[in-house]
Amino acid sequence: MILAMVRHGQTFFNEKGLVQGRVDNPLNETGKEQARTLGKLLKQKGETFDMIASSPLSRSLETAYILSRELQMNQPIFVDHAFVERDFYHLDGTPVETAMPFVRQENYTFERYETDQMLVKRVTKGLDRFYHMHSDKKVLFVAHSHVIKAVRKRIDPEKYSFADLIKNGDILYFEVKDGNIKVID
Repeated sequence: MILAMVRHGQTFFNEKGLVQGRVDNPLNETGKEQARTLGKLLKQKGETFDMIASSPLSRSLETAYILSRELQMNQPIFVDHAFVERDFYHLDGTPVETAMPFVRQENYTFERYETDQMLVKRVTKGLDRFYHMHSDKKVLFVAHSHVIKAVRKRIDPEKYSFADLIKNGDILYFEVKDGNIKVID
């Protein structure tokens, strides 16, 4: 399976530098434009996908919808709850500068906060299940920064970090085969 993972377009919380986690914010106008621009770029490059999937949060679904429209993918968007953003719990709504020192601490824990290990485990389990359902597909999947980072941490925990920057509208490609995942450049 080829997995093209897109971080959703910008939201008001992104614009203001606030942690949003599972807060269900829609795209702002910049985010909608980021999705349209990416869709046009993918179409211009001749990219095609067998299916489009998304996290259940509205910012991802809206990005997926815009991409599907730009790419003329006349099919339903597959929604997968395993790829919802990290539960930042007590850090939701706080400035990124305040929250990130905690998030970047190795083995940081707080009641109801989804730790790095919990996140990687959840995303890996979801990815394994998703692969078994769609192993022969090229999938455009709209998700979230920490979900994509969890996939990369699963690949190489020494090379990749939750501190890495994945911008709104970025697309990263992975090959998934029989439990193995690798980055495609």
